[in-house]
Amino acid sequence: MEIGHFTWLRTHRAKYDVSSSGVKPIQLDEIIKLGEASNFIEDLMSIYGVDRRNLAITHGTQEGNFAALTALRELGLIERVITVIPEYEPIRVLPKFLRLRQTELNINKSLTELFNNIERGSALFFSNPNNPLGTFLNKKLLWELSDELRRRNAYAVIDSIFLEFVENNLKDLPMENIIFTFSTSKFYTMNEIKVGWVVGDNEIVKEINGIIDLVSPLVIDLNLKYVSILLRNRSWVRERNLGIIIPNVDTMRKVINEISDYVSISYVEYMPILYIRTKCQEITGSTFANKLLSRDILTVPGQYFGKDDGIRIGLGSVKRDIFEEAMRIIMNAINEECGRR
Repeated sequence: MEIGHFTWLRTHRAKYDVSSSGVKPIQLDEIIKLGEASNFIEDLMSIYGVDRRNLAITHGTQEGNFAALTALRELGLIERVITVIPEYEPIRVLPKFLRLRQTELNINKSLTELFNNIERGSALFFSNPNNPLGTFLNKKLLWELSDELRRRNAYAVIDSIFLEFVENNLKDLPMENIIFTFSTSKFYTMNEIKVGWVVGDNEIVKEINGIIDLVSPLVIDLNLKYVSILLRNRSWVRERNLGIIIPNVDTMRKVINEISDYVSISYVEYMPILYIRTKCQEITGSTFANKLLSRDILTVPGQYFGKDDGIRIGLGSVKRDIFEEAMRIIMNAINEECGRR
């Protein structure tokens, strides 16, 4: 199986790389200066306000997603999975890999469109906030979703890797019939270390723990200690991340305002990604991404999210001066494309 998104990133290089959906990695020497580690599990219990039985430790979010869907299948709780478009490619591919029936829905502006498609024996499987659009269900809507899932005897696996960018308080997430997956890949990005975790319905988490023990047990203790330091210093991490993202958002808005007749933007405040669609006829995201690549700019075309109508740009992986240079080149390319059509 090939994941086109990953192949695209592995096979292309550019001077201006704005393809990343994360933030610039936190260096280990920065982490050590923040203080002592504590018990990783207890840190998670405190952050989410849950019991140990609601937690599983993984090597990353994708492993958590894999284990969660597998657990629901093995428990005989689901036969069908509902995904959305646009959506992160590994999420859209996984259900068929697990031989589960799958339905894909087009979403426009809100993930609440999913509510109307909840059926007995099904699982909603989506990223929240959505990758690449940033749209998301807030805590109130997640509780409404949990109520609907319980009433209809259905479930949800929610890739929540971006949730901490938009929700500071993670206590009181609904646990019934829902699994949330997280990792250090975005909000707590580190080059050398990666840890993931699952939070949710205790009966499903119990099965998830058994699956993880079978296929990939034992996350390295040293990794857990470093991540524990970051978890205990979440406010510092948030301020650091926003210190990178916000200046680039300001730059993006200034530049995009100059070509507002030619583009539409999907952006949710404090997210490290934005999605740009051109209003030019007959230009796809893939065509535009390749055009930018020829100008030494690497983005991610919409085709890898199931809808080839734009490009995703990262806001957290480069300094402001580099980002502004990249955005100026993108603006000029859009002007050229749209101005002559």
